Amino acid sequence: MTDTNPAALRELVDECRQTLENDLCDLISELGPTLVNEARALAQASQDQARRNTCVQLQTDLRNDWIKLTPLFREALRQRAGPAKPGETLRRDSTDLANLQILSDAELSAQIAMIEVVERVDAACSEETNALDRRISLLVLRNVLPHGYNPFRVESVCACLESACAEIFHETERRALLVRLIGGHLASELPQLYRAINETLIDADILPRLKRSYRDAAPESVGAAAAETAQMMGTLERLAKARTPSGGTGAVPGGEAGGREFLKSLHTFQKAPAAASVASAASTGVPTNVVRLARDSEGARHVAPVEAVSLDIVSALFDLIFSDENVSDGIKVLVGRLQMPVLKVAMLNQQFFADRGHPARRFLNSISGIAIRWGKFVDANDPFFRKLSELVERIQNTYDVDAGVFDVAIAELSDFIAERDEVEAEASHALAEAVRAREAEIRTQREGQALAQQGADQALAPLLTPAVPQAIEDFLRSYWRDVLQSRIFSSGSDGAPFIEALQIASDLIWSVAPKKETEDRQHQAAALPALLKGLNAGLDEIGISAEERRGFMDTLVDLCVAALRGDTRPKRKTETKLETKVDTKPPATGPGPTLQVSHATASGIRVQDISLPGGEDRDGENTPDPANLRRVRQLVRGDWVDFLTAGQSRRERLTWINPSRTLILFSNHATECAISITPEALALRRQNQTVRLVKRDTPMFERALHGAVQSMGQHA
Repeated sequence: MTDTNPAALRELVDECRQTLENDLCDLISELGPTLVNEARALAQASQDQARRNTCVQLQTDLRNDWIKLTPLFREALRQRAGPAKPGETLRRDSTDLANLQILSDAELSAQIAMIEVVERVDAACSEETNALDRRISLLVLRNVLPHGYNPFRVESVCACLESACAEIFHETERRALLVRLIGGHLASELPQLYRAINETLIDADILPRLKRSYRDAAPESVGAAAAETAQMMGTLERLAKARTPSGGTGAVPGGEAGGREFLKSLHTFQKAPAAASVASAASTGVPTNVVRLARDSEGARHVAPVEAVSLDIVSALFDLIFSDENVSDGIKVLVGRLQMPVLKVAMLNQQFFADRGHPARRFLNSISGIAIRWGKFVDANDPFFRKLSELVERIQNTYDVDAGVFDVAIAELSDFIAERDEVEAEASHALAEAVRAREAEIRTQREGQALAQQGADQALAPLLTPAVPQAIEDFLRSYWRDVLQSRIFSSGSDGAPFIEALQIASDLIWSVAPKKETEDRQHQAAALPALLKGLNAGLDEIGISAEERRGFMDTLVDLCVAALRGDTRPKRKTETKLETKVDTKPPATGPGPTLQVSHATASGIRVQDISLPGGEDRDGENTPDPANLRRVRQLVRGDWVDFLTAGQSRRERLTWINPSRTLILFSNHATECAISITPEALALRRQNQTVRLVKRDTPMFERALHGAVQSMGQHA
């Protein structure tokens, strides 16, 4: 850690505190209408008249007085901790015994509500606050900050909120309800705020070894892990008991011998049906649930109740994974090859369902951690996917009873990830340096690019009649406009490259128009290769990967085939496909927002620069709202974002933010085009639903396991 400049570090901490306070105040300011709606919903759902009255009265209070809360909250935050000064010890409020009094039931209820909120928010933020506490403690030990100084504590923030609410909302029952409602929003928002602060301190080299890894599962306290284990084991025992013959001990005909015979029979399922599962996935997109086939076999009838429960849970578990819309088909196929090994593990070790540290579960969860790189579409040639496939194949072929094969796979995967991370970090650093060197040039070029973009829009406008299919219009307004803009900027609107690109746009529209005459059909068939060549050349210029353009090219072929038949629309199968793609983005409403896009090459990689020009003529539709701007400011390196263009999704990872936080760089090892974008432009794209922040959800295996056990428990 660099501690040669304590004053700079104190200033950094104070800036983090100020950011936290500003973002919290912005959040509170925006919450009023949302809380009114939540109180209304509670009133409508409540069966208790007194509760309904409280909810209705709270709505009135919120409409009348919510505007007063933010200034009071800001003042409370300001007073709780001033700028840190070396050698200063913060005064802790002492209890004034003279003012102690017995609380009324209503006052006690309000205090209990606040305690519940603190516990809820603290639990939601624990991963970030634990790391942040250690960083602040280190600064205190280094005498950079005064002893006892920590303005980021959850209880401190909540106390300020409670104080502000008490000054306005005097009726205790309504205030108790209010703080509970606010608590839900704090539990959602504060982890992101603390995460951004941690990242800022990491950049200052303050305990960087505590930095999170995308492949790590969220840590749990020992108590929480023990409680989860006890709950899971209790559920399993109850399910097994429900299947035990009345008055029996759990034995069934066949008993232990039946279980051994069934395990032996799984060798057959581990080989032949595994291939059938892969074949099924290739034809239908969904692997066959081989565990269900094993469960329905004759041998499964002779296993003990506890083993029968394991069979049902694992069968339901893979059903849930295979039906999970958040899991790509490629990952489903990969995980599907592990069905028999997972079933064997579960039947040999009942603790498997209750032990998150089991090597098989850790390996399965690591697949989820890596899969965040791809989203819905997995490239089989991606080095990460190839490595996972290699390890899965080895486990599927060699696992018998020794779970050590999973430990070996985890260690090998960890080494591979570390090696790839180092390679990608070097590439990202080189790209960031190249973009940093071009920042001034980028700002200078934006004015010229804005004029080029206007020229591209004007050139396209006459071509985009109502008869143009939506998929083609979306493509021309997005990807091809970038090609036109790039060519105008480089060679002018009178240059041959621009004229050629505009002609390609016209030819594209003609190619999907219905053809009634034989001559037109012959002309289209002859012209299509040249059209595709011209389109691909233009997309190459702006760095669009083969994977990203594949969806549009498939759509174009479908439309061209329909045009040759003289149809105005493709066949029904294709229509469904197109409708799905179009539905992933809002309908086009014109030339689009005022976002400005340009392309350049940096460090051998095509970089797409996206910005939001300023100006007084910017309307509300083209102005990012505070909530989206705040969420963008909370992004940190390593976050993943889906960029949606003309129905195509492109997943990128945040790799660099410039020191002034005016430019954010996204890249992905799997593509040859990076994205540099201003925070305002990114916030507007999120607002327009053409950017989606990727949530780090619970690993798919844990989701499915808990879902399977919960479902069986409800029906037991």
